[in-house]
Amino acid sequence: MIYKSALLWGLLGVWSLGVLAQQGNPPVSNYDPHAAFSPLFYTQNGNEYRSASGAPGPKYWQNRADYSIVAELDELKHTVSGSITINYKNNSPDKLPFLWLQLDQNLFSPDSRGNALIASGSRYGSRGELLNGGYKIEGITVTKKMKPVKFTTLTEDTRMQIRLASAMAPGGDVISIKMNFSFVIPVNGSDRMGRLTTRNGEIFTIAQWFPRMSVYDDILGWNTVPYWGAGEFYCEYGDVDFTVTAPGSHIVMGSGELLNPQDVFTTVQLQRWNAAKLSDKTLAIRSEAEVTDPKSRPAKDKLTWKFRMKNTRDVAWASSKAFVLDAARINLPGGKKAMAVSAQPVESNGQDGYGRAVEYVKAAIEHYSDKWFEYPYPMAVNIASNVSGMEYPGIVFCGWNAKGAVAWGVIDHEVGHTWFPMIVGSNERKFGWMDEGFNTFINGLSAAAFNKGEYNAEPADMHRAAQRIANPAAEYIMLSPDAMKEANIGLNLYYKPGWGMEILRNEILGPDRFDYAFRNYIDQWAYKHPSPFDFFRSMENGAGEDLSWFWRGWFLENRKMDQAIVEVREAKGSIAGYDIVVANLEQMPMPIILEVTTKSGKKEVVRVRVDVWMRNKIWTVFYPTTEELVSVVLDPGKVLPDVNEENNSWKGK
Repeated sequence: MIYKSALLWGLLGVWSLGVLAQQGNPPVSNYDPHAAFSPLFYTQNGNEYRSASGAPGPKYWQNRADYSIVAELDELKHTVSGSITINYKNNSPDKLPFLWLQLDQNLFSPDSRGNALIASGSRYGSRGELLNGGYKIEGITVTKKMKPVKFTTLTEDTRMQIRLASAMAPGGDVISIKMNFSFVIPVNGSDRMGRLTTRNGEIFTIAQWFPRMSVYDDILGWNTVPYWGAGEFYCEYGDVDFTVTAPGSHIVMGSGELLNPQDVFTTVQLQRWNAAKLSDKTLAIRSEAEVTDPKSRPAKDKLTWKFRMKNTRDVAWASSKAFVLDAARINLPGGKKAMAVSAQPVESNGQDGYGRAVEYVKAAIEHYSDKWFEYPYPMAVNIASNVSGMEYPGIVFCGWNAKGAVAWGVIDHEVGHTWFPMIVGSNERKFGWMDEGFNTFINGLSAAAFNKGEYNAEPADMHRAAQRIANPAAEYIMLSPDAMKEANIGLNLYYKPGWGMEILRNEILGPDRFDYAFRNYIDQWAYKHPSPFDFFRSMENGAGEDLSWFWRGWFLENRKMDQAIVEVREAKGSIAGYDIVVANLEQMPMPIILEVTTKSGKKEVVRVRVDVWMRNKIWTVFYPTTEELVSVVLDPGKVLPDVNEENNSWKGK
């Protein structure tokens, strides 16, 4: 937070270490200013693909994958089967003699690499369920301009390589891949998809459900890190048309736009659906009382639901005969409208739970659209299920038993993922903090804005957080999720990068400079693939600040911060006041925040920029006053990660 009291900048003086040494030995410091502020941070210059400014370069490229999928759910056998056509466009400057596809369902095969890696008790994998998981793939064909292409395939765990007899040409060559696929749906699919049994039927949440192209980029070429469970996804953008055939008693909700509501709703439900498109208040499309009424669904054995989503990196869907269905209108800043939708079982439908889900979805999307970047999809769907919280473009899965602030929090967080990584398409499999951490940060602002702060949380006590961060077992942010101890994922992917963004916004740059730079980053990289260093460069250029000391200490390493008040004494100059001597004892520099209290009870906050630590381990802050000082406290709001607050205060005699 920014303190409302006067902020004093520049009323500073410095005492050399020699002078301080004459008055008493300074505390031992582990801080090295030259290491913290070394100018040798970026090891590569910008190029024509990725600019030094952090923006995509003039010749930035990325490949494209468009999908057409026809699928069917068998609720008795717990299977999804279907066929897929992938039109893949090579926009790169490289020939591609082979292609890689992601086969994420193979994680749930008994002999998968992920199964061997995931520990007992983990939230990932199939949690010990014995199922014949993984894809069954048949009938693969490859064509170019309607003519067959010779190829061979190799499947290795969660990846498939298609080896082409004739390489794809650079600069726009297109190839078509077709295949049939099927898989058994796990009950708990790495807490990202699965099946939930409710009193009125099972809820199927279907994701990572079709073979997808791996990303080929200018950083690594083919990105072929396996799906091990903890690391999420990195996908190409394109258009997806998909149909889902399900039992006629089911309601299916999916990513994108529902193209045929007239075919899958009753006459009454269609009227309500169309009315919801014009309503700012939640309307019931299928009420709780209607869930057990056979007349609330068309009298057909099966129905086919048609969806389309443009410029997306993925799609997902859910199906159940147990769904209550609600919807309302979303108002976007550019004048467009979208729909907020929620489907939940009756067990989750109270006003203390998902009965308010549409309200939460609508509020979150309107906030993020106004603050950062406009929501791009025609619908935003929440599904209450046994997935504790997972995001896909245009649809999220949230834990069915969440109540109150928890229900708001999980919906807000998963919907917030629309911006990271659905719009800004970072590589989650390597850099999970670029979606989880950024999203955790924007969630804090969203919670403060929702319904006059109904669910606004108390600011984090960063002194307590520092104790956890400083633990050597905590590892650090810049690790791939699968290489991190599972117990540290919450800290290093969510909380620590989120706290770092708050510190950067509130204590280093200020909201105006930060928000401008962050919006600029989102706009530059919307529907593209930024790296961590693209983010660092973009923020520095947008804010006009060298932040390498911050990136190095907070993101690349796990450096500790500890500031201490060494001495408070009356100044000897011509202006009455006090010298407040502050030492930086650990490797991480941060701004100095001092709360000064005089004998009359007056309190004032003095802020000193981080610049003073560029060449100093100790700094003297001059505070002008004719009153006697009675106390000085470092970081009184506990907004900086000071690992030892015992040396943060001074009291006069």
